[in-house]
Amino acid sequence: MTAIPPREYTILLTHLHKPSSSLPLSTHQSLISHFLAQTPTPTPLTATVISSPLFRPFSHLKLFTLLTAFRHAVHLRLKALENEERGLFTRGIQPRITEWTRSLAKGFNGGQAVIRFVCAGGILLGLKDLKEKWAVDPGAGSVRSKTEDELIIALTEIMELYGAPKDSAWEKEFQPETEHGELDVLALTLLFVAQLLPLVFSERIKVLPLSALSIHLMTTIETSFASGSFLASLPASCSTTSSGRLSLTTPVGPKQPSFPYDGPSPWNQCSSLPGELKAVVSSSLFTAIPSLASITARILPLLNESSPLEAWSTMEAIAMCLEKIASNVENDWAKSALARIQNDDDIALESRDVAANIWTILKTLLFTTIMLSQSILSTITFSPPVTVFLEPKQFLAHPPTHSTLALSTLHVLSRLSFVIAKFGGVTSTRSDGFAELKRVFYSALDVLSADVEASDTFVRSLNAHVPTTSNKGLTPKDSLIRARQAFNLACVEQLVPLLTADTIEHVVFPLCLPHLNDSSHRETYESSHSAILALFAAHALGQPDSTTVAELRGTRVPQSTFVEKIVPFYVRCLLENSADGKLTTPQLRLAFGALISSASASTPTLGQFCLSSLISTLSGLSTTEDAKRRHRLHLVLVSTLSTLPSVLLPDALSAVADAIRDSKGEDLHEMADEVFKEIMENVGDREKEYCLRWWEEQREALGGNLEVECAKGKGKDALVSRL
Repeated sequence: MTAIPPREYTILLTHLHKPSSSLPLSTHQSLISHFLAQTPTPTPLTATVISSPLFRPFSHLKLFTLLTAFRHAVHLRLKALENEERGLFTRGIQPRITEWTRSLAKGFNGGQAVIRFVCAGGILLGLKDLKEKWAVDPGAGSVRSKTEDELIIALTEIMELYGAPKDSAWEKEFQPETEHGELDVLALTLLFVAQLLPLVFSERIKVLPLSALSIHLMTTIETSFASGSFLASLPASCSTTSSGRLSLTTPVGPKQPSFPYDGPSPWNQCSSLPGELKAVVSSSLFTAIPSLASITARILPLLNESSPLEAWSTMEAIAMCLEKIASNVENDWAKSALARIQNDDDIALESRDVAANIWTILKTLLFTTIMLSQSILSTITFSPPVTVFLEPKQFLAHPPTHSTLALSTLHVLSRLSFVIAKFGGVTSTRSDGFAELKRVFYSALDVLSADVEASDTFVRSLNAHVPTTSNKGLTPKDSLIRARQAFNLACVEQLVPLLTADTIEHVVFPLCLPHLNDSSHRETYESSHSAILALFAAHALGQPDSTTVAELRGTRVPQSTFVEKIVPFYVRCLLENSADGKLTTPQLRLAFGALISSASASTPTLGQFCLSSLISTLSGLSTTEDAKRRHRLHLVLVSTLSTLPSVLLPDALSAVADAIRDSKGEDLHEMADEVFKEIMENVGDREKEYCLRWWEEQREALGGNLEVECAKGKGKDALVSRL
């Protein structure tokens, strides 16, 4: 006799056959999960759920309800099997739940693709939960494979059905619609793709039309950021309050709807900047951006393995899209008064939530850019040029190259440099710095450096890409300009060995010059000195008696005549920057050592000039008023011992001996420690013997000093032992 189904089951079936229901979706979710789990053959109920008109038209909530229902059904089935009484001949839990899962998937036949996709995804999530939480893996064999296949087939159907351009309203009439105010069907599906596709084995993902899928995902991301126009109303929304603070809540005119249809994007639904930003930050698209970017980043390497030619074209399209978004964002930001705000206290209290939402979106854009750019750079690093994959009769007018994709990445980061500055810039050495950002930045430069001509052209174009101050109300000291300049200098530092002498003299040096003595903005200040030091390092490596990276690559290095021309200037610049608040002592020691090394490589005379300038400056400083600066320069003098040629060592050691005799207290201890360390660790083998003999000669004089300075005995034994 056939068992009579429970009354609740009959009620569920009744509601599933109707296009609307008086029960909330949460109740349907619970009932579906319960009855799927309670029957050992859930195929009929699965088919009823899949074909139910209750979940049409589509909405994010309805689809999420289905996904959760099937996911929880897997959990409940396991608990039901665990609670059953077991006999001697009762099969184990794993084979029974495997059989139940197979029966569950059979009910998908003939169902609508979107519903099949989310339901299959729910099963995969449930199987994953069982493996992670309960150590039960019913998906190890054909069951999981069958479910993954069902998900891939459903996604392919969705892309064919909804991914093609809609050329006519007639075509739309025969396609399912989403609920009012919801995203279109494809965008709605992509929200779940980002969550579910990582569960699928990579080899199965390759059978999808990955190029089209990547473009759809990127289009969805672009829509989330309104193609970079989310700050379009920012300039008009800025005003100054009576207290002199910046307000971001000034009303702007109502937006005109896009004719003939107004899209579902939240950007089109609000006329005020605060309303727009709040709508976007809370939208389902925006909250899904990390997962959308993550799955796109995963797809690109798979696409390159299966279809390299399509992969290169897709990566180029994504890079261009990112560049377009970043360009629009920077242009709108530069026009606003917010770009000139140096301190958050200068923003009115009622506008700080608006500013926080702006920075939330900007930082999300930066993270998205980094994730996608890293995938592109990692993919092309180990891939041959796209021309290798062209057929004999195939021709591309402007094929993407390694350098063009690297340049696109650098241009995007450059335009977002004002956001990057919030993380300390690309050269930040903080322990909590943005490691992924640095990885993308240096990877792009590394890829670009393989193309010498493109590197030189890029550096020559840097000034042209800095936002102008004339038409946007910016000043050279505004944060946007400073951030871009710091980014440009960081690029120059890495590319100096590849640049022509003309580029260095007429582009690089003028780019660095305004910042060498301006320590008010540390990033540009330090980056400008780093770029100049890179110039000297490239010159030293380019001398005939050394093998250089540039020579190995067949590139050109700066002419010695230009280096000789700027050595006196930079010696004076470093000595001026030895004052408090300028270069730190380690920075100053490193810089002066590099300068003397490069100058001496050109001619010992220039090395002698650097040393003499340092000694002359020391002799002109007061022992009382300039005590800290004198000690700092004494340490700089010690650092020159390992960089000077042998012919100049006697003069340098004599000056070091005088510095030690002039030092007292803790300064004396530090001087002796640093001299000993420099001789033992940094001085070359040929010069070390001479330096050690000199060091032995200083023992008596230093010991006498210590009797005076260390009468109490503190630290004396430690220092004398070094002698």
